[in-house]
Amino acid sequence: MTGRDLIIYILNNNLEDEKVYKDGKLLGFMTTIDASIKFGVGITTVKTWFDLGYLDGIKIGDTIYIPANSKPYIPDYRRKE
Repeated sequence: MTGRDLIIYILNNNLEDEKVYKDGKLLGFMTTIDASIKFGVGITTVKTWFDLGYLDGIKIGDTIYIPANSKPYIPDYRRKE
């Protein structure tokens, strides 16, 4: 997700006047730790999925934020016979 994508998401969902940060968390997003728990994988796997584009998110500084409703897209490379 790019900055432009985030802006479009905010505008399309009428979130312009909504709080985006509360109690140290970016609302509507989860950290890599939260995502690893949700998907039942390690933190490194979540970061790799993000780096490969299998999981949407934004990176602010060194922190990756994944939209709370995200599901990873993992291509199926198995051969079909």
